[in-house]
Amino acid sequence: MTMRAPRTPMRWKMLLAAPIAFLALRVPAQDDVPMRAMKDELARSMSQLRLERMEKPYFIAYRMNDVEAAAVSATLGSLTASQPARARVVAVELRVGDYALDNSNFLSSRGFGDGQLMGFGEAPLDDDYQQIRRQLWLVTDAQYKRALEDLSAKRAVLRMRKRADDLPDFAREAPVTVTEPPGASRVDVRELEALARELSSVFRSAPEIRRSSVRLESRQVYTRYVNSEGTTFTRSSPSFRLQIDAETQAPDGLPIADSIELRGRTPSDLPARPALLARAREMAARLLDLRSAPSLERYNGPVLFEGPAAAEIFGQVFAPWLVATRQPVSDDPRFEALYDQMMAQAGGASFLDRIGARVLPEFLGVTDIPLKRDFAGTPLLGGQRIDDDGVPTRETRLVDHGFLKTMLATRVPVRGIPHGTGSSRGFGPAPGNLLVTCDRPLDDAALRRELLEQARKRGLDHAIVVRRVGAAGTSSLLRTFSRMMGQGEVASPSLPEVYAVYLDGREERLRGMQLGAVSPAAFRDIVAAGGRPTVFSDEFAGHLAWLLSLGPAARSAAAVVSSVVPSLLFEELSLTKSRGPLPSPPITPSPLAGR
Repeated sequence: MTMRAPRTPMRWKMLLAAPIAFLALRVPAQDDVPMRAMKDELARSMSQLRLERMEKPYFIAYRMNDVEAAAVSATLGSLTASQPARARVVAVELRVGDYALDNSNFLSSRGFGDGQLMGFGEAPLDDDYQQIRRQLWLVTDAQYKRALEDLSAKRAVLRMRKRADDLPDFAREAPVTVTEPPGASRVDVRELEALARELSSVFRSAPEIRRSSVRLESRQVYTRYVNSEGTTFTRSSPSFRLQIDAETQAPDGLPIADSIELRGRTPSDLPARPALLARAREMAARLLDLRSAPSLERYNGPVLFEGPAAAEIFGQVFAPWLVATRQPVSDDPRFEALYDQMMAQAGGASFLDRIGARVLPEFLGVTDIPLKRDFAGTPLLGGQRIDDDGVPTRETRLVDHGFLKTMLATRVPVRGIPHGTGSSRGFGPAPGNLLVTCDRPLDDAALRRELLEQARKRGLDHAIVVRRVGAAGTSSLLRTFSRMMGQGEVASPSLPEVYAVYLDGREERLRGMQLGAVSPAAFRDIVAAGGRPTVFSDEFAGHLAWLLSLGPAARSAAAVVSSVVPSLLFEELSLTKSRGPLPSPPITPSPLAGR
């Protein structure tokens, strides 16, 4: 859903100043004890950590995340969970060898978890200098021993084969210092509970809706980071999320689901309470109307993704191919064979081999702008000054007039990209804020005329307009992964909002329509684009190569990426009717029906 930037409602102004029942990050004293403990233990580890006749670390990085969170959920006006939480997590990244060849980019047969460069541990919530150093010492010691084993095993593998790419394992970066203060936002848990109860109670008046839930999540992360190259940073990362889910069932048994997801940095980024209640009521009414809506057996032809749907499909399908990862070496040939097979099934690893080739129509371009905070008043949530590896973020032109110029990478070099682009976020490389620009945009009316003209050329009496995608855009990726893991076929979610538009302009809402596999190649055949971009923010789910590469480290949470995309008209896509077996409807009506 599109988030607009309303004026801060009075209730949230009061909420942010509430003196009780809140979660708040404490501002560190001028003497930041945790940072001092991290620097002192890092210096000791670099100078003293070494087993006899074994190599010492050439690179160590310490990270500490102070997390303040609250999660509240409710259904039909009753709370189902209320979980305020506070935690402090330390992570240690340790490399043995040198920049050219170290223990990274390696997957050991000892276990899937082995081969990851970062070890984790819980640290005391109190700013206890000695206890923090002790926890760092324990995790560092374990990571050093694992790193020695991995490097020894990796060298043994490489002695038996020639390296496919003569690339260093890690890129040198100049040291930087970035300092941000902790966030000062305060979230009233009781206010979240009240909002969850009120929103979820909307569905009490719709007994035909079988399942419904409301979940609100507030998260404030304050990160401290220091590495042996001299880089130091502190970073504040606030986030807020509201999700409303509901599901009903048509008389023929077809499950019909819908959801609303809104994200921001703080609750003030969300619409006011009356607007949220109106959206929940509209969602319930849409679900009930869809129970009797018609469907199509199949459709092949032009498809227009309007508004948020364009940003959804772009972020889910195209954006993951803009990040560059490297296949890890393994001491188990079966893993490498499985990896190659999965990449072939999914259509390849990324766009890395297509740098310089056309990946979009020549009237479209793509730029990653991680320092941009908002677009036309709507918050952009992928913005930050420095990435997880301590590399400053910067604007990167990825696609220029349809041609791929470069890709986003971490400090792990890949072919043609020797250094990181400031894009290490979450579980690996990820965009920040992706902006799609169009050289010859069409207004809404002209875009609709072009859609119908494309249908007329094919001899069709209707075309398809998608206004929301939901989980349907990632279904082909999930089905591929499920098949490769031996789990069989998984059900593909249907599009939550799709219409048949007839040549006379009449629209008809459809239900149970599944989007066929959409490959990145389909984006080259986009016919036209609109002139009013929409912002859509969601967690970044990378391509299979990104998920399996392990990267330099696993982080604590997936990165949120904001995509700013105009409406997109595809020359040809496929939709089919959802197939069974379908669950039987309930035998008796809901107890709420008699109220």
